[in-house]
Amino acid sequence: MSQNPEIGQISPDGLFRWDGQDWMPVARGYREPTTWTVPLQRSAATYLGLAALEQVVTNALFTNTASVEKTIRSQRPSLSADQIHSAAQLGVALSWATVIVLSAIMIFLAIGSLLRWRWAFWVVLVWLALSSLGVASGASALSSTAVQSQPKGSIAAGLVFAVIALGLLVWFIAAAARFGPWAMRKPS
Repeated sequence: MSQNPEIGQISPDGLFRWDGQDWMPVARGYREPTTWTVPLQRSAATYLGLAALEQVVTNALFTNTASVEKTIRSQRPSLSADQIHSAAQLGVALSWATVIVLSAIMIFLAIGSLLRWRWAFWVVLVWLALSSLGVASGASALSSTAVQSQPKGSIAAGLVFAVIALGLLVWFIAAAARFGPWAMRKPS
């Protein structure tokens, strides 16, 4: 190994790091951050946190028994008032259960993003791909004349989040192709 290595220098074979006194083995799977790493992590964590907040706020403001009854009544006018009310109550309960679970997952993934958990990179990438599908569904919902339980402004906000998810997805794919998970490269 070199005679006067700098502290933190990686050996030519990538297996050791100079600590100032001795060559220490590098942990298996070790990767070094690049200039993309921290912005990618923070962007993912911020997006996931804000998306979770948006889901909770949107659900709190616009998902209620009356709005769901209105939507069901317009789609299935043959149902009785009791059937519509029961279906609306079930719809609101399932909506809240879904939002709570999805928001908890998003917060957990945001934490994983900040901590650079390698597996979290791939899960967030898939999450972003699924969230990006909202571009098509949001655009379709905005142009639809059907009665919906959420106002157009709420649907537009969801569309904005889907477009951001699509942009992050492209960045994630570029980072993985160029460097690896969390835009971290293998030491050279």
